[in-house]
Amino acid sequence: SKKYLSLTERSQIAHNLKLSEVQ
Repeated sequence: SKKYLSLTERSQIAHNLKLSEVQ
């Protein structure tokens, strides 16, 4: 398993977190 997230994964997670904050 990967020990760190790729930049795309991190940006995707951050995007999802922002969406959940708005709702």
